[in-house]
Amino acid sequence: MEHAPPATEGVPDLRLRHALGRIAPAALAVLVTTCSSPINPGPVVEVTIASVTPSTGSPTGGTEVTIRGSGFAVGAAITIGGLAAVDVNVRGSDLITAKTPASPVSGAVDIVATVNGRTATLAGGFRYEVVSGSAPTIKSIVAQGTRPRQPPLFADYGETIRLTAVVEDVDTPAAQLQYDWHACGGTVTGSGAQVDWKAPTGVSSPTCTIELIVDDGSRIATGSVVVRLHNSLEEIGTLVHNFLNDFADSTVPADIAVRNFSNSCPGKADELKDVERNRRDYIHISHTYGGSTITVAFGGMCKTKTADACAITPVEWRSTYIPTGQLEVATGISTISVVYRDSRWWLCDSSADGASTLGFWFMR
Repeated sequence: MEHAPPATEGVPDLRLRHALGRIAPAALAVLVTTCSSPINPGPVVEVTIASVTPSTGSPTGGTEVTIRGSGFAVGAAITIGGLAAVDVNVRGSDLITAKTPASPVSGAVDIVATVNGRTATLAGGFRYEVVSGSAPTIKSIVAQGTRPRQPPLFADYGETIRLTAVVEDVDTPAAQLQYDWHACGGTVTGSGAQVDWKAPTGVSSPTCTIELIVDDGSRIATGSVVVRLHNSLEEIGTLVHNFLNDFADSTVPADIAVRNFSNSCPGKADELKDVERNRRDYIHISHTYGGSTITVAFGGMCKTKTADACAITPVEWRSTYIPTGQLEVATGISTISVVYRDSRWWLCDSSADGASTLGFWFMR
């Protein structure tokens, strides 16, 4: 009795009967796609180099260049004339800045970008030659909102502020300078030395770095400024309600309750005394707070106090007055002034209309 060899694992075994009736094994490779097949990877991002500015520089190296293209990513390597560029900074998927290495030769050389094993070449993209003149100098970058007395380098989510650069270049007329603004997010509108920037919303970082590249055709200068990002209404509301909740909790020490009051405000010392007195005379049973009405106006007024913001909250406390054991109910309006200091919001001074008339120690 003749036995056919075993079928190859995973491949159907087809036994073909020939003219003599004998069984001849034949392996047929069949490609089968099933639901367990790996998902095809996404399209590979092509790496390209579109331009390099400036396109000339000294053979001694150190020329700052801006490389534009596509497919750039962190870890990208740049060579110029076969030598590694220095200070390579990937500023976006379409922009890299770097400094040229010193070159033993003059003339045109290739620029090569390597990203995750993929390369792009700009043939003759840079020329080493003696360049006369001086580079532009960025003297300052100012980021300023439009609200009266708004501090510089401050932006609320979604707010549009003005970016202004002061640049000097003794060899190049101002109209011939090229300005390239970049930010962590948001939208830059306009061109030149003064543009508008709309801050992003919902970002996780409390700061945003805005970068500027100025190109005079042969040399570039770079500068940056860091803007603090805020959700002021939410930040102030959190500070106010944290304080009110701590005040209503007799187990919270007085110095902890006033931790978010600014040391620059006399109201902190006053508030500390009031909370200490309240801890001595009352045991809080329950409290009810309404929604806070918050107004931001830098250098404005909050009741009778100069402040940058004002928070008004309906309040009610039910407490036991320790000397008599009697229940007291205090109902009123809490007014808390808020200031912006040291790149953050702080509580400054507090008062309560109505509550104090019941003998309830709370906020001067």
